[in-house]
Formats: sequence, structure tokens, C-alpha cells
Amino acid sequence: MSQTKSVLAEGKRLLMGAALNLTANTRSLSAFSLRELARSAGLNPNTFYRHFKDFDDLGLTIIEEMMNQIRQPLRDLRREAAESVVPPGSPAISWQENPRLNFVRSIQVSNVTVKLFFEFVESNPKAFILGVRELHGSSPVLRKALRQLMKGFAQDMAEDIEVLGLLPTLSQESLLSVAEVISREMFQLSMDYIEEPERRDEICQQAGTSIVNLTMGSAVMAGHVGLIADALR
Repeated sequence: MSQTKSVLAEGKRLLMGAALNLTANTRSLSAFSLRELARSAGLNPNTFYRHFKDFDDLGLTIIEEMMNQIRQPLRDLRREAAESVVPPGSPAISWQENPRLNFVRSIQVSNVTVKLFFEFVESNPKAFILGVRELHGSSPVLRKALRQLMKGFAQDMAEDIEVLGLLPTLSQESLLSVAEVISREMFQLSMDYIEEPERRDEICQQAGTSIVNLTMGSAVMAGHVGLIADALR
């Protein structure tokens, strides 16, 4: 990388870091000025436009980076957790054949997914603060991007549930619906996790319980009452 490109990359990183620092102090991106952002980053205000078109572009870059860092690892971990109960290459065992085993797989996947998600929250608190603020902020561009981010997580989750057989057969519409509720709830719980460190174990347990209630409840509503009852015995 040339020195010029290296300097530009560093400037971009400094501006993103400054934005995260400023939004962590109870403000959204729209609440501070370009001059204030540049001062916090230790840069000339004109530097901003070498990297971003506007504040929405800055926010979108931060959101995209957050998505890229966590989305695929969550999918990989779901698969690994499912395989820890039934190793790859083993004969497929349906819910009708062994509901208890499949329930254990579902719980295991839920637990490790919750753990990884909140570990990521703990490592990137400012990004989540920005995300939760902008989800209800004044920028329609960022609100839309954050809704798309949560929808992307939900689509991944619904696909993984189906491929890994983590629930009795449900329609794709039902799977996506419950996954969207889970995705939004996890995102909102991230703020509690950040702001109440003394309750982190409780929040993780709350998230895990909520996921089980939502997923198994959807299976019951789809007519799989007997299978879920057998799984819980």
C-alpha cells in the first residue's frame, strides 16, 4: 500500500472512531458538527470529504463493518454447535424419530449464538450504542440500513434453522417471522448488556429463554404440540 493510501485509510479509521466516541456520549450522528467530529479525530475538517459523502455515509460504513464482523461467525457457530450434538456425517435424525435429541441441539445452538453475540457486543459497545440510537434517530437512511441489518441476521437465522433441522417443519414465512422478532430483541438487549454489566449473566439467560420460547412456541402454533411435549419430557 502506498503512503498516500495508508494515510487515507488511517484518516477514515480516525473519523469512524471519533464518531463512535461522540455517539457513545448520549448523542446521535446528527447531533454534532463536522468541525466537532474532525477535532475529535485530530484531523482537518476538509479531510472528512476525502472519505465520506456525508454523515449518513459515515454511519452506513460503521454499520456495514459491524455486519461483516459478526454475521458469518454467527452462522459458522450455529453449525458447529449443532454438529457438537450430532457430528457431521451421522445419519439424519428427524424430530419425529428423536424429538429430545433435536431439542437438545436447538438449545445448544441457541446458547452458543447468544454467547457469541454478547461477546461481540462487549467488544464493540460503541457500535451498538450508535446502532440502537440511529434505529430511532432522525436519519431515514440509517434507520433503513439498520432494519436491513436486522433483517439480514433474521434471514440467516431462518435459513440455518431450516438447514440444520433445529425445529420441526415450519413454513418459511413462520421461520422468518420468528427470526425477525429474535433479531430485534437481541439488538435491543444489547443496550441493557452494555449499560448494566452487573446483570450480564441474567441478560444472557433472558435472551436464551426468549429464543426457546419463541421458536418452540412457533412449532406448537404450527401443530407440532406432540413433538414439543415429547422433547420436554
